[in-house]
Amino acid sequence: MRADTARPATEIRTGPRVLRGAGAPSDLLALPWTQQRHADTVAVAGGYDARWERFALDAARAHGGTLLSVRTDGTRVVLGPLWSADRPSGCAGCAQVRAADREAMPDGPLPVRPTATPTEPAEAVPHSSRAAGPALSPPVGELLAELVREDGLTLATGELIVLSPDGTLRRHRVLPSHRCEVCGEGPRLRPGSAAEPPPPRELLPRPTAAAVPDRGEPPFGLDPTRMRAELADPRFGPMVRMQRDGMTGMAMAEVNLLGALFGGHGRGTTYRHAEVVGCLEAYERVGGFPHVAPLVFDATARGLGDRAIGLAGLGHYTARQLASPLCRLRPFDEDTPMDWVWGHELEGGRPLLVPADVGFYQYQYRPLSDAPEDVRRTRFFHESSSGSALGGSYEEAALHSLLELAERDAFLLCWHRHRPLPRIAPSEITDRESLLLIRQIEERGYEVHLLVATRDIAVPVVWAMAVRPDGRMPTSFNSAGAGADPVQAARAALWELSQLVGIGLDWDVERMRRVVEDPWLVDELLDHHQRYTYPELLPRVRSVLGGPVVSLAEAFPGWPGVFTDAAGGDVTGALRFVASLFRAAGLDRIVLVDQSTPEHTAHGMSAVKAVVPGILPMCFGQAQQRLAGLPRLVTALTDAHGTPPRDEDFPLEPHPFP
Repeated sequence: MRADTARPATEIRTGPRVLRGAGAPSDLLALPWTQQRHADTVAVAGGYDARWERFALDAARAHGGTLLSVRTDGTRVVLGPLWSADRPSGCAGCAQVRAADREAMPDGPLPVRPTATPTEPAEAVPHSSRAAGPALSPPVGELLAELVREDGLTLATGELIVLSPDGTLRRHRVLPSHRCEVCGEGPRLRPGSAAEPPPPRELLPRPTAAAVPDRGEPPFGLDPTRMRAELADPRFGPMVRMQRDGMTGMAMAEVNLLGALFGGHGRGTTYRHAEVVGCLEAYERVGGFPHVAPLVFDATARGLGDRAIGLAGLGHYTARQLASPLCRLRPFDEDTPMDWVWGHELEGGRPLLVPADVGFYQYQYRPLSDAPEDVRRTRFFHESSSGSALGGSYEEAALHSLLELAERDAFLLCWHRHRPLPRIAPSEITDRESLLLIRQIEERGYEVHLLVATRDIAVPVVWAMAVRPDGRMPTSFNSAGAGADPVQAARAALWELSQLVGIGLDWDVERMRRVVEDPWLVDELLDHHQRYTYPELLPRVRSVLGGPVVSLAEAFPGWPGVFTDAAGGDVTGALRFVASLFRAAGLDRIVLVDQSTPEHTAHGMSAVKAVVPGILPMCFGQAQQRLAGLPRLVTALTDAHGTPPRDEDFPLEPHPFP
């Protein structure tokens, strides 16, 4: 039974309703709550209890008013947050979620199965006819009574005040949390049904005045002051830490959000810009787990039939990979039960099920046992954040998801072909930021090569490579960039390349030599780019050099004009144009998984993962490279080497992508 169906709590004052919960301290109850003008309902209890807070919130909802939760927290007294039914505001449960996140940052995904909520009898509702002992010293109690009586505790919606034993008052703001068990559905995953798909989702027009129409109005207007004002609180977040990095020759910032597994990293010409980018990336990564997306549990691809995306188009792993002690994967076939999430086809908006660990790259299954060989194997598919993007709308996020997929796909195709690529003439680089970045890299003893990596998806992709002519470690670094404007694509690649060069050699050189000698020891993301900083592998890296020198116009004919003309001043038009380039490359099915949570949409953000059968996925770890069974890769390798690869040739050489 829900708390709101239990016997009512005691009302002890006239005017604003005052509800007494279990263990409510006598001196808190005695405060002149009926004289304050903030809340229509005040709920006083001795400590936090979710059932009591749900009861009080439902009572406030029934009266259409505001709620002030008052409770003890150890030796402190917490007044708030002030919750309103009329505007978004955090409640006591939201504060509890965010405070718990601060005390112990999560080290893994949320539970992967919903847990049953036990029936709550009426007696389980916190309620007492007897008040507990005092919580305040007499001087502090008198001060608080005076503030309440004179309305000195001015609270905005969503704010709370923490009162320390010495009388110190600290004001905080609590934003709503999608994991709240009081005003929301809690941290449990939402079960969905394969028999009840969501409605089709049509793309909406997203007009923009941007010169290159790939973005609409950015979240927070890219204003860090506004961003902090809306998101930052030292205790309840969600933005709680912003660290500037001065180790590289650029402005870099790392931003951490409460409850997020990964921080966001931003780069820019100023720290203000880097901080905004870092915050937006942190929000993008929050979307990597299905916090609110309904899941279909334990269904097979064969049983789902045409309601699900075909597994064959996603590629597969070889027997040698699955046998590797470093493998994190479980074998699967059409009859393997797994979990699924709903996405929508880009064209037509038809709902389609996608494996949960493809749609959400942080999704994991519980180990089958405690045996060492099972502990690592928590997925059927290894995915990275590649293809997950943030935007000011669903359509904008989808566009940048496709651009990122095109970038990673092109890089991998070029790497595995290991044939010389065209090089952009240095004289073609006139962009001031790019020239500064090139200078930074060259001053550290490197040559810079900007290579044309575009393959059959006709999106501008630039591979940036730094190579030391003297062969000293680190001998090479690599990165890539893609976008509607080739100049911006080159700049993006140079930003990351400059960061890698600036950090330099910061690992155990001797430990990594084993990875250089044996590619099957490549296990983590960092192993990939660190491996190719050793002189022994420089010839392999340089195998893509030596192509013709070309101009930007020759490398990317008509761009960005062809993109701008096709978009017609609309981000959705740009999305459809880029999707047509995928179709021209034989990638005619694009499924969009909406990764957004209420915490994204409340701030004008959307997170989307594009799933494209047949594209080369950017994975990390040799045992996790999902390259077998992809016809486009087979065709590219056959064209490059004259003979088709065998299944046992996969997963080929580890890539150097950072």
